[in-house]
Amino acid sequence: RASRIGGMQTSRAMTRTLVPLSLALRGVAAAFNPPLYPCSRPFSMFGSSSSHRGGGGRSSGWRGLGAWSPGAAALFLGAGASAQLSLRGENKAECRAATTMSADTPRPWKATAVKHSTGARNDLPGGAVCQEHFFEVPLDYFDPSRGTIKVFVREVVATKQAGREDLPALLFLQGGPGFPAGRPVSADGGWVKRALETHRVFLLDQRGTGRSGAITHESLARLASPAAQAEHIALHRADNIVRDCEAIRLTLKEKGSLLGKDAKWTLLGQSFGGFCALSYLSMAPEGLRAAIFTGGLAPIDAGCTADTVYRHTFPRMATRTSRFYARYPQHVESVREIVAYLEASPVPLPSGGLLTSRRFLQVGMGLGSGSGMENLHYLLEDPWDHGAPKKTLSFAFLSSVDGQSAFDTNPLYAVGHEVIYCSGKSRSAWSAERVIKEFPEFDHLARLTRSGAPIMFTGEHVFPSNFEGEYGKLTNLKEAAHLLAEKSDWPTLYDQEKLRTCVVPTVAAVYYEDVYVDRALSEATASVIGATSGVSPKLWVTNEFQHSGIRDDGTRILSSLLGMLDTTIAIPS
Repeated sequence: RASRIGGMQTSRAMTRTLVPLSLALRGVAAAFNPPLYPCSRPFSMFGSSSSHRGGGGRSSGWRGLGAWSPGAAALFLGAGASAQLSLRGENKAECRAATTMSADTPRPWKATAVKHSTGARNDLPGGAVCQEHFFEVPLDYFDPSRGTIKVFVREVVATKQAGREDLPALLFLQGGPGFPAGRPVSADGGWVKRALETHRVFLLDQRGTGRSGAITHESLARLASPAAQAEHIALHRADNIVRDCEAIRLTLKEKGSLLGKDAKWTLLGQSFGGFCALSYLSMAPEGLRAAIFTGGLAPIDAGCTADTVYRHTFPRMATRTSRFYARYPQHVESVREIVAYLEASPVPLPSGGLLTSRRFLQVGMGLGSGSGMENLHYLLEDPWDHGAPKKTLSFAFLSSVDGQSAFDTNPLYAVGHEVIYCSGKSRSAWSAERVIKEFPEFDHLARLTRSGAPIMFTGEHVFPSNFEGEYGKLTNLKEAAHLLAEKSDWPTLYDQEKLRTCVVPTVAAVYYEDVYVDRALSEATASVIGATSGVSPKLWVTNEFQHSGIRDDGTRILSSLLGMLDTTIAIPS
């Protein structure tokens, strides 16, 4: 039996014996480190501060060499490609074409310019200039009576090119949902160094984050009821983010000097930012020169795809956890010890939350980054207060666990997470809580009863118990979270017919072992884009990186993807 790779017939035997094509050197931290679908406290996009989901460590100097992967192989798939592939030692993952057509399409709207003002202009170390921009956009594009919000964008341009009116514009869409674009501290490393060579860069704080009307537990508490909270949160999804981007583009187009000759964006969408880019291609492709995806090709089937996503990502988390234990076998017992202790008596956290066994196992979210195994190892190597009169978890350990998640500081990531997968008449209905029961290896209580059985960590999964005291600032959002989980009249996010006829050039880095945005589902989405226009995406499928690839080696990744766009790099070969 054969698979199609890069438009060529390739024997399945060949896919089993991929040879190493390239190795990434990832021991040196990038100077430009964007948070990626982050699950840590806010951190620097350009500097070396910590990132749990983003792939950094407590200090960039302690970054590991990245995730083990069999053969460190890199596989490149070409236009419109789908494949059935396996690396040595890994089960085959079937690539299912996304063919379900939605009876609905994203709601049309008339994009217009909006009120615009500028703020501070500052020089940035490394030879760049930052300019603040503020745009007043509708909170609800279909109900002007609900007022407006301010959306913040930071323009970054190389000092030597600041006066160039023909410099094309690159808009970075952050991972999340619920996190602002990173804050630049330097422009001489990471993906931004490459971007500034040829582009004017715009860093958007998506609505509900950062300086764009941030959703916090305080702001939500000021709303009248849980229903009002849920209604407000529902306005902060990919469709309205796209509408904001188009309003910003048209406003800057009127200025005449910031977007280049064609006044269109080149999008760089990381993780959830890639989900937004798919909505952009569905809703307003005329505003785009090109779209670049890094770990961000979402499933585009009609309805809520969360169940499908989790049925792929729970097994990947089990595999990733097993690899962690293979690298650090001492932690099979240390994790069992901590889980048993917390089952007997959950422990209050410094932030006001409660450390249960389930919340503790959510620290596995960091395993999706290149240095995640090392970060988790150091967290677990000494969790106990050795001077206490009885067995007690240390304050240092509790504080570190507390800092692994940003659910309290960025509640949109928690309360709005599963609904990013809802498109049209569908509901999430606490998908992760339901789907995890299909995988008995994640039953940590059952595993405790079996001597020496390793306990699985969970990944990017949100559970009802997170709103029942585990995260102190989420407790008051419990009712709103339940309303969102049961909401079934979501706006449609994707237009599959527009995606099939898309003529916008697209390229994507797809991470073979990504535990958050599944590779097989990404390939299925890529097979739809340009399927009838003939302008299909170019895919770079690699297991050199985890989800944090653009953080770990952003210069190489963006250079490769831009080279794929302009054909100076032959991927696929």
